[in-house]
Amino acid sequence: MNIMINILSGGLKELKKLITENIPRDALMAFEDAYYAGDEKGRRQASNFVQGHRPSAAGHDKHFFTNEFFFEALQVHGAEPTPLRGTKLVIGRLGIFNIARLNVPGHKWTNLQRSATRKRLAELNDAIARKYVQSDFFTEAGQPTAGTIFIVGVVDGRDENNISQLTQVMIAVPAADLKSWLYIEPLAEFVKLYDEVENVVQLDNATPKLKAPTKKQTGNDQGN
Repeated sequence: MNIMINILSGGLKELKKLITENIPRDALMAFEDAYYAGDEKGRRQASNFVQGHRPSAAGHDKHFFTNEFFFEALQVHGAEPTPLRGTKLVIGRLGIFNIARLNVPGHKWTNLQRSATRKRLAELNDAIARKYVQSDFFTEAGQPTAGTIFIVGVVDGRDENNISQLTQVMIAVPAADLKSWLYIEPLAEFVKLYDEVENVVQLDNATPKLKAPTKKQTGNDQGN
């Protein structure tokens, strides 16, 4: 799977802006915290099993714990997540974006199309691709009204019990065919965009005030 496809000049900036306008920074940080909390709790539980059972136990426990923490983060930020139910995806919505999570073991960006639900979610990004990636010289693409973002957990580490460990959380906008990314970046880097936006707003709102000149009084009401 290609990590990222070519994007139009200026399109990447506009796509990032679309995300920041629809998803609050606090929500993204909560999603990242949920991923690490679920991974840590799952590994801690799995360490109670004998060595031969740990990989299977860890995968099972981390999935359920991370889903629970992710559900809570979505709920707290008003994303109205779908119910927790076994191995089903937990999906929330903020602004125009559906939000779901995705694990990538050892940077193996393959087999992402095996989930029918993920495929349906990714197809919603067709309008985003036409607006920011695939330029049409004859028809101007309209503003997207729906899309999907995956919160991606990269699992390529090992802890002291030799259990696979989460090492990075990324924000990703999948292409409609799930064979590439329209955009993907470490979440810790992406949230810095909100600081840039706040700084610009503060500068725009800073209106200089000049002190009015004081009229010199020379003994009459006109100041002459």
